[in-house]
Amino acid sequence: MGPLRALRSALSVVGVVLYLCPFGPLLMYLWLRPMALLRPSRQRTYLSRYMKIMAGGLLHLLRAGGARFQMTGVIRTESPVLIVMNHQSLIDILSLTMMSQPQVPAFVTRSRYARFIPAVSPAVRMLGGPVVDPKRDPRGSLAAVREAAPRQRHGLILFPEGHRSRDGEIQPFKTAGAQATLGAHPMPVQTVVTDGGWKTRRFVDFVFKVHLLRVRTEVLGLDPAPPREEDVPAFLQGLRERMRAHLARMRADAAA
Repeated sequence: MGPLRALRSALSVVGVVLYLCPFGPLLMYLWLRPMALLRPSRQRTYLSRYMKIMAGGLLHLLRAGGARFQMTGVIRTESPVLIVMNHQSLIDILSLTMMSQPQVPAFVTRSRYARFIPAVSPAVRMLGGPVVDPKRDPRGSLAAVREAAPRQRHGLILFPEGHRSRDGEIQPFKTAGAQATLGAHPMPVQTVVTDGGWKTRRFVDFVFKVHLLRVRTEVLGLDPAPPREEDVPAFLQGLRERMRAHLARMRADAAA
């Protein structure tokens, strides 16, 4: 069964690549862009529909490769909200996209994802979230987050770990991005916990391991923003402890 599962996984990845290109760009430039030009007031609605089509299709293709996904809860985006989630794999954005209602939130994006990736990079730019390069320009990255925060009417996704976890455990949080966001525009904080995606944390890991994916994503509570920007680090530390405890319960339930 091992070689057959690996072949099934590889074929699903081929489907993912073909779905991203040419289908994604065709749908964007033949439907999304024209509709956004005709009705600019509904651009975010059309963009959200486009992203859900893309995310739903990608998840379906991964299921065909043997992956399983379970999503519990809804992320409400009628008004500004900071969505804090642990980061395990590229699947995280797909799950968040499908769980967000009625609109898809923006997310803090590394600059390498904002260019040259079919279907993904144009959508990132249309969402209007902050594009950052924290390694090369940490101050400029924080300035970009602070400037973009007040414009996020339908939420902003932040991964405070700063990078994908190698073993699925929740790594220490970096607080500067959340401080910049909440300092510029206080908003409620929605917590989300995911598990199971870390075995395919990089795209190259997907090729023969799609069948290993058993991903659960759950929406936790909604908290008011800390009253002062200097309170954000302690607030995030409290969120991290709650997320770690919830992750442990999710794993215990899965084992049972």
